[in-house]
Amino acid sequence: MELYLRIKGVLIGGAYGDAMGMPTEFWTQEHIRVRFPKGIEELLPSQEDDFFGRTMVAGEITDDTINTMMIAKMIIENHGIINTESYINQLIQWKNESNVAALVCGPSTLKALEAIERGVSVEETGKFGTTNGAAMKISPIGMISDYRDIDALIQKVSMICKPSHNTSIAIQGASIVAGIVSYVVSGGKDIERIWNLAEVIAGQALNRGFRLPSASIIQRMKLAKEIIRNCTISEALENLYEVIGTGVETIETIPSVLAVIEISKGDPMLAAKLSASLGGDTDTIGAIATGICGGMNPNFSDSLIQDLERTNHLNFDELSNALSLLSPFNTNGN
Repeated sequence: MELYLRIKGVLIGGAYGDAMGMPTEFWTQEHIRVRFPKGIEELLPSQEDDFFGRTMVAGEITDDTINTMMIAKMIIENHGIINTESYINQLIQWKNESNVAALVCGPSTLKALEAIERGVSVEETGKFGTTNGAAMKISPIGMISDYRDIDALIQKVSMICKPSHNTSIAIQGASIVAGIVSYVVSGGKDIERIWNLAEVIAGQALNRGFRLPSASIIQRMKLAKEIIRNCTISEALENLYEVIGTGVETIETIPSVLAVIEISKGDPMLAAKLSASLGGDTDTIGAIATGICGGMNPNFSDSLIQDLERTNHLNFDELSNALSLLSPFNTNGN
């Protein structure tokens, strides 16, 4: 039961953080502070000056959660076996049929899908994908992996990354997220352990995928941890935005996610509010950070869960039950 609740907490938190960050996605931190002096404190619809010109209702999710759900359904349908082709087919269908795909689909994913449709081999389509599109959707892989077997975890992550984000930095970032999700669904809550686990995983994933010039994600995480400590929340958010970065690149997203987890002390409701007020890729940072915090503290109100499910046609119970049966931490034997 506890495992199921933690997995459900990751899924709910991911959707909530995504929806909270949707209205301010790609806004500057200054713009957000002018429009919302107290920060984002509730689910809001897209604004009249939405960066992408979208018209979305309060609580509506973006590609972060949509892709996460596709990964989860692929895993469930294949009984815990990763079928990359099945996921790609779902993604292409969504891109071609959804009314919002063109407005929310990430740059690396969109380029890769267009190349695949032109007949380019998946061995080539992901070699330049360095953005956070892999990390944002990877939590279900963490749910069926054991963070204590890092090599196996990275191998699973690499299979998902290959078509669109087959670079060392993207695989490092996605592996960090999957490893932390695995840790929290197993019952882990130690934030210092999360930082340490992220560093170990990043080191082991360094030589996976195509190597492109990049700053060290380990050093960037250390810097993020250093600059947020011993300062106010407002100062921490400003430092993350100005020094670490909160854009779509993995090298910015992952350190900022870890920082939000620490600043919020694992509280998913606070993590979502902080992420939405941060500026930059608010929905993705929110989805990842709030999802992890949701696994640590899966205490969401029934009304919030119902709003997210009704608005986005989701069923958290169904997915959580199915994924918990595939988890290495399932001790029920069924």
